Amino acid sequence: MRLQLGLAVAAALVFAPRADAAEPSDYVLVPGVVYGERAIDLKMGSFSGPGPRDSAGSVAFEYSPTAWWVTELYAAYARPGGQGTRFDAIEWENRFQLTEPGQYATDWGGVIEIEKPHEAGSGWNVTVGPLIQGALMGERVQWNLNPLLSRNLAGPEGASTQLGYQAQLKYRYRRWLEFGAQGLGDLGPWAHWSALQQQTHRAGPALFGRVGLGGRRSLSYNAGWLFGLVNGAPSDTVRAQLEYEF
Repeated sequence: MRLQLGLAVAAALVFAPRADAAEPSDYVLVPGVVYGERAIDLKMGSFSGPGPRDSAGSVAFEYSPTAWWVTELYAAYARPGGQGTRFDAIEWENRFQLTEPGQYATDWGGVIEIEKPHEAGSGWNVTVGPLIQGALMGERVQWNLNPLLSRNLAGPEGASTQLGYQAQLKYRYRRWLEFGAQGLGDLGPWAHWSALQQQTHRAGPALFGRVGLGGRRSLSYNAGWLFGLVNGAPSDTVRAQLEYEF
């Protein structure tokens, strides 16, 4: 049922687009779900070039009503080009754990995200895709790879389904301090990628950790400093996520 739902939505996206590009507060999704967990989630980021520096962020409430589904509703804000901060969008994100941890060589999940931008006439943005996670060196190193399809519905005509990705590698040094790298990018239309210099590949070092606060309460964080790898990407991105889980 979970897999069929994800495949049906992905198939629909292939035949009808998202118009938004990379965001400063973009982050890497993981497939794990903790049943009954609630969280307050803060995300923020800023990038520069080409053009003036842009900033964005969001505040969200997250809940896991089942052992395989976590749903999150958040409000996003933006500060484009150094202008005033403004409300940007409402987003509803749903992540699904499709396999049990350790059941296969890789853990599989999926995401369905619906975004309603504040700007009039902008339609709805829908993003779907698999969330893939694995381990190396006897579980000491974790990797994640998420290919994502995005599309704008009921907005401006002429948009196409876009292909992007999220990637992450981290070394589990301590529970409160892990380190590694993150990568984010958009390749353009899924069936005919944009020229390399028009894509938005970014990568750089990242830190992760979780601090227990007693009982089910904990504080998790991750932060990265990503650098543009092609001319179409921002020259640098500073991003962070802080989550209070209870």
